[in-house]
Amino acid sequence: MKTYAITIQPLSPFGTPLKGDTIFGQFCWECSSDSKLLQKPFEAIIKDYSQNPFAIFSSAYPKLPDGSYALKRPDAPLDMISDLGKLTKEELIDKRKELKSKKWVICKKPDMLKNLHKLEFINDDALAAKFGLNYDALWVRDVKQSHNSINRLTGTTGEGFAPFTQKSTIYAPGCTLVIFAAIDEKALSAESLRIAIERIAAFGFGRDASTGLGKFKLCEMTEIDLESLGSDSPNALYTLSPSVPDAELYEDAMFTPFTRFGRHGDKLATSGKPFKNPVIMIDEAALLFPKNMSEALKRGYLGKGVTGISKIQENAVHQGYSLYIPVKLEVK
Repeated sequence: MKTYAITIQPLSPFGTPLKGDTIFGQFCWECSSDSKLLQKPFEAIIKDYSQNPFAIFSSAYPKLPDGSYALKRPDAPLDMISDLGKLTKEELIDKRKELKSKKWVICKKPDMLKNLHKLEFINDDALAAKFGLNYDALWVRDVKQSHNSINRLTGTTGEGFAPFTQKSTIYAPGCTLVIFAAIDEKALSAESLRIAIERIAAFGFGRDASTGLGKFKLCEMTEIDLESLGSDSPNALYTLSPSVPDAELYEDAMFTPFTRFGRHGDKLATSGKPFKNPVIMIDEAALLFPKNMSEALKRGYLGKGVTGISKIQENAVHQGYSLYIPVKLEVK
């Protein structure tokens, strides 16, 4: 598989977080609606997805003006990724509070995650400064917008006036994000990947795309070797999207649980059964410790495709795969 770094610039608020598994879902709808994007029938590719994925997407991460990336702080105990020794009890409490707010690590190429114990972590304010924003500006913020159900026959709210709010995410003007995508060139070309992403950008990603949410611009797409960004002697894999790993392949793991309450897209979104079965995953920024690192590195990705998630679409699959960066963690 070949991996690409896709740089995008948000042009409107987003109603759905840009996580790898949801990006994959909308990408599949693009492929199913245009058979020219794939080199094999879509039904055959999806049927084989749990064994041979044709595309794997990472979640979106900030990409700074100097070309470096801001990745989430690894889900490891703070004393494993920071030096907390020789501190008094009071100093240790203050230091832990400070580190918890620093949820980003700035990664510069090459060897950006070579040794997790020597990384420098920053908070949202520092990240905004690296984007060149004013000291009191945020690079991203969540807002709540009021809505109400409308009777399309009368054009009014009707008798059951019940306003509600929904959260949207707004990025500061000029901020860019990166999505890493790996593709099997026997099934999908780089040009088809670019075309599908541009269509999603124009139509809108995720919830309420028809009302203007989720619009973005594809700035560039370049090939990248994720393994070269990490350690030459790794003992762990840093995941880049929510995933469902094979537990028997790992001797230890550090992660935050994540449950995906999925919903069908496209025409099935308005069907009688729009919701999928929940999928329990581990969130991005997890650290997995393979029993056999050499075998893990041969594959280039981890996890598996999840089936049996839909009551109305038998061939539906969920991306339980994740791309990774091999890292070195000094376990104490």
